[in-house]
Amino acid sequence: MDNRAAIQKGLDHLASRLDPYFAAALADELGGLPWTAVLTELDRAKGYTPRQHSTGDLQAQLRMLTERLGKLGFPFDDPTRTVSVLGGELRIVRNRWAHNDDFSSLDVWRALDFVVRLLSHLGDQEGTSITEILRSDALSRVVAESGLAETAASSTENEDGGEHIEPDKTVLERDHAETPTIGEKRLEFEQWVVVPVGDITVLDALPKKIAKEAVRAVAAEIVEYEGPIQLDRLASLTAQSFGVSRLHDARSRKLIYQIKMLDCEVDSEKFVWPAHIDRAAWTEFRPNSSSINRPFVEVSPVEIANAARFLLRGGPMGIDQLETSVLQTFGRKRRTKMIKDHLQKSLKHAQSLGILKTVDHQYIGG
Repeated sequence: MDNRAAIQKGLDHLASRLDPYFAAALADELGGLPWTAVLTELDRAKGYTPRQHSTGDLQAQLRMLTERLGKLGFPFDDPTRTVSVLGGELRIVRNRWAHNDDFSSLDVWRALDFVVRLLSHLGDQEGTSITEILRSDALSRVVAESGLAETAASSTENEDGGEHIEPDKTVLERDHAETPTIGEKRLEFEQWVVVPVGDITVLDALPKKIAKEAVRAVAAEIVEYEGPIQLDRLASLTAQSFGVSRLHDARSRKLIYQIKMLDCEVDSEKFVWPAHIDRAAWTEFRPNSSSINRPFVEVSPVEIANAARFLLRGGPMGIDQLETSVLQTFGRKRRTKMIKDHLQKSLKHAQSLGILKTVDHQYIGG
């Protein structure tokens, strides 16, 4: 069995175990609906273009393990986030496999080890035992390859001098929500948990085929999870998955080039959009507190404009009042020059789209 076939066998086995697991675990919440109804509602809540989900699709299954499912939260995880992290690792493996990437013997062992640990954590002893046999076979074929580098955790940037800022509760409500299974609460921003998938030698090898495949696979998953995401943020998170916490200019340019080769839109403000979001029609935004590592300048002007439109739904607001409310929505209070410039640019963008306008020193909805 070649390396790709070995990984496919492990992924197919995992998919066969997760389908009945989800159906049983969510039976009380679903009321007879297939578990994919959760993803349908999640897509609707995020403003995604509608998609069909199959219960046997591993990509859909791994979303269930790694994304917050509305009011259900992370129903399969514990405070250590073990399941979410393993699911994130397997999302990258599946993405690489789907794009016909090359795999080493060590890649196969890692992938099967992820499956073993995930099924074991979920309490599936039968499924675990079968995968352990596959993993043992892979181990016998592993040759000397570089191991994983320690990934430096990114420090949370606090732009408000240590003061904790929470979004107002009103922005966590959604109008006309049609997501009864996952709840009607607006989905908050969830930051990507860095997954170590290789070391710095992968980045050093760019643009060789195996290196660019590995980099694009990681970047694609981050876009799927955090998008719309600021281009430099995406490059930084991708680099961290290969053990690099700080990017010099030359390496950053190489990563950005690979990111632009993805099936994603990069807009004029250098934000990367998942293919399944129609940027022109997207009206959602994702509030966050100041404890989340997303500096205000890394929030898309489109997302900020959407938040402003929502805040004006009840009537006009003074200019300072709206700006203060928008900043609070994204966990900010202080107006540094960078924050103020980004806020003003975003509100001007909203005016250019007709989302809002100013009349007598007030903002009103467009």
